[in-house]
Amino acid sequence: MPTLQKFKCAVFDIETGPRPEADIIDLAPEFKAPANYKDKDKIAAAIEEQKQEWLQRAALSAVTGRVLAVGWWQDGETTIIGEDDEAETLRRVWEMVAAAGREGRTVVGFNSNRFDIPFMTRRSWALGVDVPSGVYGARGYVNGLAFLDLMDEWACGDRQATIKLDTLAKFLGCGQKNGSGAEFAGLWETDRPKALEYLRNDILITVKVAARLIGFPDPTVAPAEAEQKEMDLGY
Repeated sequence: MPTLQKFKCAVFDIETGPRPEADIIDLAPEFKAPANYKDKDKIAAAIEEQKQEWLQRAALSAVTGRVLAVGWWQDGETTIIGEDDEAETLRRVWEMVAAAGREGRTVVGFNSNRFDIPFMTRRSWALGVDVPSGVYGARGYVNGLAFLDLMDEWACGDRQATIKLDTLAKFLGCGQKNGSGAEFAGLWETDRPKALEYLRNDILITVKVAARLIGFPDPTVAPAEAEQKEMDLGY
């Protein structure tokens, strides 16, 4: 019976954080208080609230955010790439993507064609890092022959059918997240081991979800345990 390893895939996930405020504040939109505000203190508070909300979303845009770390699962092993130099992190990840292509591996992620790959591409453009040929097809879309987005698998052709990884993992019985991505940047700075634990768990549940949606046995389960599960299910 085939396994994910025999399918020759790699599974990845990226974690992002905001760039330093001093580097992005000039990119901020103009913050305005409601027109009916007259009190100077209320106006200042409203503007500051908008500014903080904008900064909290900074990690979600390649313009105001940066790649902090990337988890990569392949052949049963998880590697975390997280250099202090973002450009070096990107170079290392693109090298792994290129190597996967040469080996005929499909690179699997969750919401990766919409977020992870475009985010890394845009950050690479900003930092002068080469993006491997073959990442995008002739029409500018992420190459569906090289990358598989589990969100697309879940959608079953309905592009509006989106779901969070945590919800999908729970639904499929593939575990659950052990934290929030919104907290990753803070953990990366203050508690690196906990941040790494979070990313490793994200990779683990993504591998499990991939096994379920693609239709292969869970490669994180020992063979004997997998066989018992198949017997319990009547396979």
